[in-house]
Amino acid sequence: MSNREAFENVVGKVAKDVQSEIKSTLEEAYNEALRIIDSAEKESVAKASEIPHSKERQADTLRRRIIGGAELKARNLSLQVLDETVNRVFDESLKKMEDSSSMKNYGKSLKTFLEEGVDAIGGEEFAVVGCSADKDLLKKVSHEVEKEHNVTIKIAAETLESRGGVRVKSSDGSVIYDNTIEARLERLKPLLRKQISEILVGQG
Repeated sequence: MSNREAFENVVGKVAKDVQSEIKSTLEEAYNEALRIIDSAEKESVAKASEIPHSKERQADTLRRRIIGGAELKARNLSLQVLDETVNRVFDESLKKMEDSSSMKNYGKSLKTFLEEGVDAIGGEEFAVVGCSADKDLLKKVSHEVEKEHNVTIKIAAETLESRGGVRVKSSDGSVIYDNTIEARLERLKPLLRKQISEILVGQG
């Protein structure tokens, strides 16, 4: 199983664990959106009726404006709730990541994270920043990557406030590839949105 697949499995499991709560929250947002639109339709009819029949076009424009504004508000509400749900699953995934079976072979994963950064940046000399707890392990995998890829890697004195992974820099520091666990999960957010959408239509 690849590191990406392992990360996707953690995210997918968390999303399914909170499936009923996700559906309940989004259903509430949907019902609220319907209430907003229904109220706007009633308001538009009432206000349009105050406009003389001779100005029917003006009344129609007013109705469209009121309903359009309500639909936009309802859509924004739904997007806000979806974002909050994605962020919640994201946070839950981060908490589970440390205990996940995907991280049992963390040394192998750390090496892969470093290699991905080296490949993404390109060149022959790099600086790598890791977590303080990974100091000895990072030295080991850095030596392995140096030999296998014929590059030079310097371990920076600074450390990361992260649950794991690395941040790789070009030799002059102008290019940075963030491959921390948090950054990797952030890049999976589009997948997470898709999974939540599937849950909503009964496919999750």
